[in-house]
Amino acid sequence: MQPESTYASTGGGKSDRGSPKLRRSASAWRLLPDLLRGGIGGRLLVRVFFFSSVITLLLTLAQLYLDYRGDVQAIDRKMSEIDSSYRQSLSEGLWEMDGRQLQLQVEGILRLPNIRYVELREATDQAAPLVVAAGAHQANPPERHELRIYYSNRDAKQLLGILVVEATYDQIYRQLLNTAATIMAGQAIKTFMVSFFILLTVHRLITRHLTAIGTSLRGYDLRGSRAPLRLERRPPRPSDELDFLVGAFNQMWTGLQQAYDDLQLQVGLLQRLPVSAWTLKPDGTPDFVNQVWLEFAGQTLDFVQSHPEAWMTAIHPDDREMGVKTFWDGVHSGQDFAMETRSLRARDGAYRWHLQQAVALRDSDGKLLRFVGTTTDIDDLKRAEEALRQAQSDLARINRVTTMGELAASLAHEVSQPITGALTNANVCLRGLDHDQPDLDQLRTAVTRMVRDAQRAAEILRRIRSQFERGNLDREVLDVNEINRGTVALLRDQAARYNISVRTELATDLPQIAGDRVQLQQVAMNLIVNSFEAMKNVEGIREVVVKSQRVENDILVSVSDTGPGFPQELAEQIFDPFFTTKPDGTGMGLRVARSIIESHGGRIWAMGSHGNGATFHLSLPAAILGQL
Repeated sequence: MQPESTYASTGGGKSDRGSPKLRRSASAWRLLPDLLRGGIGGRLLVRVFFFSSVITLLLTLAQLYLDYRGDVQAIDRKMSEIDSSYRQSLSEGLWEMDGRQLQLQVEGILRLPNIRYVELREATDQAAPLVVAAGAHQANPPERHELRIYYSNRDAKQLLGILVVEATYDQIYRQLLNTAATIMAGQAIKTFMVSFFILLTVHRLITRHLTAIGTSLRGYDLRGSRAPLRLERRPPRPSDELDFLVGAFNQMWTGLQQAYDDLQLQVGLLQRLPVSAWTLKPDGTPDFVNQVWLEFAGQTLDFVQSHPEAWMTAIHPDDREMGVKTFWDGVHSGQDFAMETRSLRARDGAYRWHLQQAVALRDSDGKLLRFVGTTTDIDDLKRAEEALRQAQSDLARINRVTTMGELAASLAHEVSQPITGALTNANVCLRGLDHDQPDLDQLRTAVTRMVRDAQRAAEILRRIRSQFERGNLDREVLDVNEINRGTVALLRDQAARYNISVRTELATDLPQIAGDRVQLQQVAMNLIVNSFEAMKNVEGIREVVVKSQRVENDILVSVSDTGPGFPQELAEQIFDPFFTTKPDGTGMGLRVARSIIESHGGRIWAMGSHGNGATFHLSLPAAILGQL
């Protein structure tokens, strides 16, 4: 509010402050330019004034119409009064042909309101009838009445003349205009005063407080603290809508402040997460990247946001093509995506492995809003996995060496057969060469057999040596039944030593798989040798059954024996490292077997029953057929 005005009086050389009523009036009039400048007050004044003017105009028109109807009806009543008041005297004047008397009566009628012309004409067939007239005749008067003047004599009526009276609405119109002007002027002043009073009241009660609230909201800052909003007025009783609005605003401010504090905490946590967090617009442009990535890659937020692929400059050149393709495939399809790449660490120039993962964020209508992703440093995990794989490979090699000790007798038998055959054929050659005429065909046959036996011995030695070799997984297309047959043949002498029969039930037309021949043969050998070890002291039937079959998309191989078995509750525990049921076992054979099968995408499990033997099952997916 502006300062209140003061009014000074010159009487006695003293000044006096105006009365409170005058001060309020002056203050209100000085506010008028501000109220009319714009905003709700100005629009309210225009609308109130316009509405009041329309209502006033309609009411004025209704009043003028009623006045007009009343004046017209008054003219009609005057005509009726003329007929009743002047008929007798006019009749007598015409009968006596008293022109002066008739003239006076006609002029008397002319002086009546709104009458502009009066004419009395004698009804006769003579050439010069008596005519008495007064006033100005009009061509088309709005009101024209003709009254017939009769003279009654002994119940007989004689037409003496016709009285013509013409009236005009000029006076009615002037009166209506004066009335309209008076009403409109008075209503305009009243409408303006009422509108101004309404405007001033609205300003005092509402708009100035809305302006104060708007000013407070304009300077609102979530980062600073502030006192609750209060209106500079005397609180009404009971509270009104403005109190409700202020209370709602203060409550909203408290909630927003709490939400802002929580958001700041979350942003701080997001900036210092142990992984890089980021978001992408639907077109792939980054719009948020936390400080972890910026510090790692030595990039700025403006640089990262400059282009969708800007952040990819830190990716290793060998990984960049794959990373770019995966990134754009995910962005263009609007689907989640993930990739593993090596990224350059700015502080030491080292490349480290990172896992980039992104999920698509959509609204309730399915429209893509953002991609939300993380970049996780998995370099240490990669190294640990590589070390674990190496340890598993070394452990498998140790297990193979341990197992080969038990196979020495069988291997000696396998090798001795081709060597014996080679010696026999060599002796045949020597004896044949002692003849004067050697049989060359016989010698060629013997030499061919020597080569065959030598190759067989070399293949056996290669297979034995491969069990001790250290290397990575070497995948090739394999026939599971061929591995089973070869393993059973390799262990034939050991089975005979323990009086164990080995029976195979191998399904035909099994699909091939992709895997490492040596490792899969090691698994089969471990399972069969374990069955031998379990049954070598068993009284009664000693039998091992090796089966293969197809179950849906998997190839299922099982090794069953008639040994002492094991409790079913140990079915999972026997695959744990260093767990063994044999007095001299290492507890690593089954653990290594599980690792090998799982690395081939399969699984292995056991079923046992105490005293009724055990069965080991392993499944390999036929879906990897031909994948090397």
